Amino acid sequence: MNGLTLFVCLTLSQMPTVQVSTLSGDQHLGTLESFSTESVVVKADDKTISIPAGEVLLIRSNQQVTAIAKDSVIEIRLIDQSRIRVQSIKTMGSTATAAHPRLGELRIPIATISSVRLSAADAKIETEWNQLLERGLKKDLLAIRKGDLLDHLDGIVGTLSETKLQFQLDGDDIAVAREKVFGFIFSKRDSIAKKTVAQMELVSGDRLSLKQINWTGTVWKAQLVTGLEIEVASDLFQSIDYGQSKITYLSDVDPRTVKHVPYFDLPSQFVVNEYRRDKNFDGTRIRLGEKTYAKGLAIHSQTLMKYRLGGDYRRFLAVMGIGDEVPVGDVEVIFRGDNKVLFKSETKATETTGKGAVRRAAPQLIDLDVTGIVELEIFVDFGSDKRDIGDRLYLGNARLLK
Repeated sequence: MNGLTLFVCLTLSQMPTVQVSTLSGDQHLGTLESFSTESVVVKADDKTISIPAGEVLLIRSNQQVTAIAKDSVIEIRLIDQSRIRVQSIKTMGSTATAAHPRLGELRIPIATISSVRLSAADAKIETEWNQLLERGLKKDLLAIRKGDLLDHLDGIVGTLSETKLQFQLDGDDIAVAREKVFGFIFSKRDSIAKKTVAQMELVSGDRLSLKQINWTGTVWKAQLVTGLEIEVASDLFQSIDYGQSKITYLSDVDPRTVKHVPYFDLPSQFVVNEYRRDKNFDGTRIRLGEKTYAKGLAIHSQTLMKYRLGGDYRRFLAVMGIGDEVPVGDVEVIFRGDNKVLFKSETKATETTGKGAVRRAAPQLIDLDVTGIVELEIFVDFGSDKRDIGDRLYLGNARLLK
């Protein structure tokens, strides 16, 4: 084998096989040929496919997730929601120095770190640790494991060496043996996760919140939202998910206006038909057409909802229908954008076939152009029966695309 042939073979072996998912729901499987801010190009069966970067939702490698190395139990969480598992960490001044088995030495500004877990979190202790992470802290927190429980102290975290952690407690400086420290959490620091353009997952279980990403043909060059720059080898790459920056689920957004008129004039404690997020009116998952949706809205007839889009989105998508759990239901649904009707339809639980038979109505796919629209309005009214029996309208995976 001559040098040129060897070079070509090595280059081809480094080109990852990926599956590219788009906002339109298309799937493209092939070898990653190129990646840029303009397009993602894959090659499959001698056919080259160029996908506009703005349409890419997910790029996933066929690499298998590997077990976490036993010596990489330390987990660093950054204020951009990155999570990095390393073999060692120490701090000096304003910088933390960590060693990753594949990413090499990382020098991380301490101001960008939200927490450090120094020991593995088994099932017995993980819940407690996660609860501590969710607390809004006025002071730094030091966690010490005692059996199956976590004890914690409030103070100021100082220098972390290979043997001890300096900690200020009630004005006194104390040195805590490192082996006694389960982890520490810095006092509340403003999250910058909203600036993330994509999340990169590594086969090692690490998660990187990206500000910028480039593919050189051999390695991924990632810049995190915090500014940290990391090179990721092809065989370490698992996926890049643009969903957080391109998709907004309506169930994650507070509507500007919600008005519901009950069918009967009952006291407020008896009103049970106010809209719900990510659940149906029975408190379980939304089901439409025998398919379950983890995200979505449950809206009863005589409900008006308004959402501020601010002109930031291009499309609104949802699967719409009467909930599978009710045998009857009949509503009229109107979507308006800046007071202009975008879509209007009567939605029923059942429909009559040409032969007069009654069958369950199939859910409708809603795909609306909301380009430039500042306010989106959803109004669910009574249907032709003018009653509210079974009027449970569900919008499965109701989402806005940028």
